Amino acid sequence: MSNLEAQPEETVCAAGPGTAGAVEVLEPREVPLGGLRGMPVRRTLPQRGRSLIGAWCFLDHYGPDDVAESGGMQVRAHPHTGLQTASWLFSGTIEHRDSAGNHAMVRPGELNLMTAGSGISHSERSTPDTTLLHGAQLWIALPAHARGIAKRFDHYVPPLLTGDGYTAQVFLGSLLGQHSPVETHTPLVGAELTLEAGTSLTLEVDPTHEHGLLVDTGSATLSPDKAEGTSLRANDLGFAAAGCAELTITAGADGAHLLLIGGAPFEDELVMWWNFIGGSHEEVAAARDAWQATINSSEPADSDRFGLPDNEPEPPLPAPELPTARLLPRSKLGPLPPATGTLATAGRDASTSHSSSKEAPMSDAAEHIRVAHEPDSSRYAIYVEQALAGFTEYRVPARGNARAFVHTEVSPEFGGRGLAGTLVTEAMADTRAAGMRIVPYCPYVSAWLKKHPEYEEIVDWPNT
Repeated sequence: MSNLEAQPEETVCAAGPGTAGAVEVLEPREVPLGGLRGMPVRRTLPQRGRSLIGAWCFLDHYGPDDVAESGGMQVRAHPHTGLQTASWLFSGTIEHRDSAGNHAMVRPGELNLMTAGSGISHSERSTPDTTLLHGAQLWIALPAHARGIAKRFDHYVPPLLTGDGYTAQVFLGSLLGQHSPVETHTPLVGAELTLEAGTSLTLEVDPTHEHGLLVDTGSATLSPDKAEGTSLRANDLGFAAAGCAELTITAGADGAHLLLIGGAPFEDELVMWWNFIGGSHEEVAAARDAWQATINSSEPADSDRFGLPDNEPEPPLPAPELPTARLLPRSKLGPLPPATGTLATAGRDASTSHSSSKEAPMSDAAEHIRVAHEPDSSRYAIYVEQALAGFTEYRVPARGNARAFVHTEVSPEFGGRGLAGTLVTEAMADTRAAGMRIVPYCPYVSAWLKKHPEYEEIVDWPNT
């Protein structure tokens, strides 16, 4: 599956902190697959606060969708690098074609694992006989030593396990005494679980792994190592940090249909942008250039990194423009440390608590540049190292579904670095990701939006 966002954020993927025995609840954001009128998917990974669970770095959960209304999945040929895509359906059928010459049907209960390595392209389309489409698409990050391996495709039908009030299929790794033969390049587990109402299932898991439990339908309680359970509703993803030897899952009154993913905490730092994963900004930029060369070439070349699937009915997807901000990996994602600097013109202490801030993982080659959402202060702030360099303030109107940006300011001592553009770029992207509209009273924000017409549909221009 492709990330079809026209302005994809460049993300640093690294293992985030977690507390053994506790469960973190991650909620998805809705993304239209194939444009604003496309099939909606619920994107649970990556998030700003957690980009990875083991090597699992991307999770789109969709359906059940009436294909007659949504149009189904219609994703033209697009590229991938540095990852494996795992397709897992609950209902419907998807036709897969890739540039390694593979043509396969993705069906419920059957794993299709495509390894991109240094480069592959593929297309995905729901079949004409599909009336209801329902499933999940996941990406697995490849470690540095495997990012250059050859492209390949694996198909596996795991046996159906049955027990007291539950069924399960283990499609990757080992669980419930079953082992998948499909090769991965870091230790992983992936399984579909169905629990009848009130059923409690205790899973023995690798204590060195972290785990995520996605609730497809129904509800469940997740308890690591017999700790107090955390309730999960449909579409929630519960995260349990490494250090637990058991996970107890208890289904709610309507039962529960679930996906369990997990793996050893991922050691390599990665940059993920659009459909590419690499170890640096340069790797991602090179992959984009190679893909554009592929789709603009009149004849395939021996040096073509990606190639194109055969018999495609539509032209391939072009890559979006790279963002202007440069991204370098950092050691981990987590809360922003307290800032030590102040803005002389701001008249406030920059060491305000950041316990509720959401950090945008962004850095400069010579110094760390961080953009943080600080909702308690109704602003986005930009930090150079630990010094507050600027902010853009907003107000939330009474109707509550918009942010009215009223003022943007960068301290003179940090001028000339393009920080205002970086700050507003992140603030606008995060506001859009939150499903909120933008009201630009601030002249700088207004000028920025006029240069970015892709935001027009969510902008309410002031009358004055």
